Amino acid sequence: MDDNSKKNPTLRFALGSKVAPGDRLGSIRESLVPSNGTYEQGGHLYASLVGTLALDEPVVKGKNKIVYHPLQVIPTHLKVQEVLQVGQVILGRVTRLSIQQAFVNILAGQGSLPSNQEANLIVSMGEGIIRREDIRAGTSEGIKLQDMFRPGDLVLCRILSLGDRRYVLGTAEPSLGVIRAFSEASKEPMMPISWREMECPVTGEKELRKCAKPPKQLLSQIAGFVAG
Repeated sequence: MDDNSKKNPTLRFALGSKVAPGDRLGSIRESLVPSNGTYEQGGHLYASLVGTLALDEPVVKGKNKIVYHPLQVIPTHLKVQEVLQVGQVILGRVTRLSIQQAFVNILAGQGSLPSNQEANLIVSMGEGIIRREDIRAGTSEGIKLQDMFRPGDLVLCRILSLGDRRYVLGTAEPSLGVIRAFSEASKEPMMPISWREMECPVTGEKELRKCAKPPKQLLSQIAGFVAG
């Protein structure tokens, strides 16, 4: 390999940073290729897991011996709970929308350590749904799912019931809803400016969301999951 192959590609987060699903990590123009915990979309690599950003050993492909850098996310090893309980708050990522509900991939659930009752986050894979009537308090008439959530959004929800195949989730409380979303125009993280709007810091464009206003204690627990 030549000297250029030894140089690390330019990334949006430093190696060793904690990343969360949906974080944009780098561009394929930097000869990056997806590996464990990452995926490529629209010429960019994104995280699909909560964990630590790392580069794997470079690989050489083709007759021109082009050097590629596999980018991976090493999963965070947390206490595992096999079954989530009704009433728990979960952190999830919206995967798709239908007319009546949003589908959520559950990344972690808030629990209590039996030894000291201190809150912590525990890994629990699974899928949930947010029905239109459970998005906000009051009537669900006139609610459009695309104005509440978008695929890729990180959300805080409460488990309302256990369905046959999926957890039934709700975001009606002010502390629940979208905690991280990316601008469609700039792909940058947006900031909430009200309970129903987020703003892109680059373009100033606003997008509708059902925004969460979590308490400081919970916000500090999930900070490592939603910030690089």
